[in-house]
Amino acid sequence: MALNEATRTRLMGSIEANRLVLLCGAGLSIPAPSGLMSAIQVSRACYDRYMAIAALPASMRDNVEELAGHFYASGEFASVFLGLVPWSELIGQPNAGHAAVADFLICRAAEAVLSANFDPLIEYWATGLKVDMRPALDGQQATNFGRNHAPLVKFHGCLTLDRERTLWTVGQLTDHTIAARVESCSQWMALNLPGKDLLVVGFWTDWGYLNDVIANALNVAAFNSVTVVDLKSEADLQTSAPAFWGRLTGGTAHFEHVQQSGADVLSELRAAFSKVWAKKFYALGQPMLTAEGKLYSALVPEMTCDEFYDFRRDAEGMPYHRAAQLKGPSLGSAAAAFFQLLLIGVNATRSGSWHEYGGKLVRVIHGAGEAVSTVRERYKEPPAVRQPDIVVCAGALDIPIPGRVIASGVGTSVVRPTAGGTTSWLTLDQARGELHI
Repeated sequence: MALNEATRTRLMGSIEANRLVLLCGAGLSIPAPSGLMSAIQVSRACYDRYMAIAALPASMRDNVEELAGHFYASGEFASVFLGLVPWSELIGQPNAGHAAVADFLICRAAEAVLSANFDPLIEYWATGLKVDMRPALDGQQATNFGRNHAPLVKFHGCLTLDRERTLWTVGQLTDHTIAARVESCSQWMALNLPGKDLLVVGFWTDWGYLNDVIANALNVAAFNSVTVVDLKSEADLQTSAPAFWGRLTGGTAHFEHVQQSGADVLSELRAAFSKVWAKKFYALGQPMLTAEGKLYSALVPEMTCDEFYDFRRDAEGMPYHRAAQLKGPSLGSAAAAFFQLLLIGVNATRSGSWHEYGGKLVRVIHGAGEAVSTVRERYKEPPAVRQPDIVVCAGALDIPIPGRVIASGVGTSVVRPTAGGTTSWLTLDQARGELHI
């Protein structure tokens, strides 16, 4: 475990109280499978490419701010420097850290995410699950773009939005547009972040000037707590960004440094959040279970982070090609929770987010009061998704539709599987009869 129990519990409490805010840096995008360049690697690529044209001071090769500052001072930032940047190496596949951040934004487990990442990998993960995630470059956009997710504030710019004004060097702060954007973000933070708990992940990088910019923008004293996740020692962090370190450690009553991988901590935090979500979900089924005289156990089975995510989507009635949307289960999902508890009660074997019982692989989804046939039509999932033998549409209604429903068993009806498939779609009552539970 990357987090100790006390820290994990504290952060879960922060999510429950709507106080968690994430601050992410470029370090988030270095772990596999993303593998994006570090600042030093970008600087070296630009420097080496330009050396065929003219020699530059050797100190610039490992200092992207100094290198970008040189071209900005000469008036060649947009015309030359941006053309040297290996943009294709600054995009890639989202990793587990991006998945956690995007998930927290979509279901609003995080109140906001402040990002120093130029790359769009958080957004890529979301759009891959059909969520229109719009990063905000200023405070007004952060306010306006909140329909589908909590605010994602990219105060240093974005590769896909106004790339020419991404912030590479402190000299750019003399640009009216960039200065106004940073000031707008600062004002939005001052208005929306007091009393929140700040979780800093992957921010300490060799883009040193970014640390100073965010230190000036953030009023850290307004935060309830600050938790910094970074593999570096406290001494190294302080040396890398003394102003930012001083602002973080001196501006809040509770400060903690977790010397672990940011990607590992985010994945663990996401799994812990999903486990709490599952406990709430099972609790919804308890009244129905106890009404039948059956024992209730609040024990949540162990699952991987991805399996927990599928579990949440099933409990929401959300197909696997779409994102989970809810910070907690809806009251309407009680029937799905009840059937899950029935399976647990007969010692069904856990198979990821599903169960195996009576020789059948069983998936339980929230039917949301729809017709079973309507639910099945919504679940046009990718062919790669494995197929269960039975899908239990708990809370759905069996409304026979000519040509789509056939009799099966005694007094039951089953929605026909799609062509080439063998999956039966059942209501809760039909599934109880089919499985004899």
